[in-house]
Amino acid sequence: MKKEKSAGAPEKTNRKPNRNAVYALIFAAVIIFTFLLGFIVRGAAEKDYSRKVSEIIKLIDDTSVYYDEKTADEIASRLVKSLLDNDKYAAYYSPEEYKKILAEDSGNYSGIGVGFAKGEDDTYDGTIGKVFLNSPAHKKGVKKGDKLIAGKFKGQSEYSYFQTLISETKTVLQVISEFFTEFDSGEEINIKVLRGDEEIAISVEKAEYTVSYVEYKDDVTSCYFSADNGKIVYTGEALNGLSPDTAYIKLHEFEGGAATQFGKALEFMKSRNKSRLIIDLRDNGGGHINILTDILSYLINDNGSNNIKIMGIKEKNSESSFMVSANRYNSFLTDVSVIANGSTASASEALIAALNDYGDSAKFGGVNFNLGRLVLTEKHAKRQTYCTYGKGIMQTTYSLKSGGALILTTAYVYSPISNKCIQDIGIETAVAENCVSDEYAISRADLVLH
Repeated sequence: MKKEKSAGAPEKTNRKPNRNAVYALIFAAVIIFTFLLGFIVRGAAEKDYSRKVSEIIKLIDDTSVYYDEKTADEIASRLVKSLLDNDKYAAYYSPEEYKKILAEDSGNYSGIGVGFAKGEDDTYDGTIGKVFLNSPAHKKGVKKGDKLIAGKFKGQSEYSYFQTLISETKTVLQVISEFFTEFDSGEEINIKVLRGDEEIAISVEKAEYTVSYVEYKDDVTSCYFSADNGKIVYTGEALNGLSPDTAYIKLHEFEGGAATQFGKALEFMKSRNKSRLIIDLRDNGGGHINILTDILSYLINDNGSNNIKIMGIKEKNSESSFMVSANRYNSFLTDVSVIANGSTASASEALIAALNDYGDSAKFGGVNFNLGRLVLTEKHAKRQTYCTYGKGIMQTTYSLKSGGALILTTAYVYSPISNKCIQDIGIETAVAENCVSDEYAISRADLVLH
């Protein structure tokens, strides 16, 4: 699965330790270990999972009196890691980290608006893996696949090439991160990117911005919907060769205003007399379930029931469901195909599974979709088959009194009707010819609609 990092550098601190605080922390650590030992012994007999979570949260909250010393964060992090070592998605976030996550979940970022892709050798070389819609970089024409190679540091008139600044202790990504950290919000940054064989100089502002997660294209025009004011922003990059009755929507993440923007894209699609839709979920790693349910409400017809199951949830000692309670489906939309890859995960996979379960329009009165309309563009790195990532589990975020948060894997996720869990399996297409390269993905998705 491709990974990305945003530009930026961690804050360095140089604070003399308070001796009394250190003694207090050592004493607290002994008490915590004793509590943990009792917790682990009782764990085998404990049936109430939520009570266990509450005890963990209480444990972290009990240490929060030392947060001013910046050490309780480290203790809590180590304790959570040792206790939840088998849960690779479990995490503890300090108050500062959690505050940043909450801001980004709502679509609010600060920087130029790019993420760096990890290469096959598991390292970063400055290649841009993502350009956020509505960001300063996006507005200046920076593209996915560009390689960030140089920049003018403050007070310099010449470009410094980042590759020349790396050392045994400093990677390219660290050099780039330190470069961006030099600049404050509102300042212009001069950079160079390598696009193919051409070096391109770009001046881009470092600023706060709100991400747009949905972009629309058809055979004539393209646009996205500004998260700042909801207005249509035309980009003019038409999809030449796309069928006249077909629209294309790229859904980047299930975050921020994605559901509202998806609805606006469908309204725009309807106004342009398009009835068939290609949904592109490549590299969409998921997001929030409430946004998923809102987006599915545009795609699944509840036939007047006012409630329709889109996901089954199996927790440790209980089962439940997520439902779509609002009916936003409009009959102008008749047929859907989906493009995905090995980095299509979590909520994206849940969307595909729900569409497949409800894709018999004669039976459910909604859109036509089945796995024969799923187009895949790359093999999964480990399974070496064309399929999606395979994340069929759900995490829950527990807020702490300290302002931090604890994230735990709390449930397995199942498709609504077929009752399948795709954890470590993924979703495959039903038609072998639908496994194509990225270059031919859209044309293939268009073909299966016709």
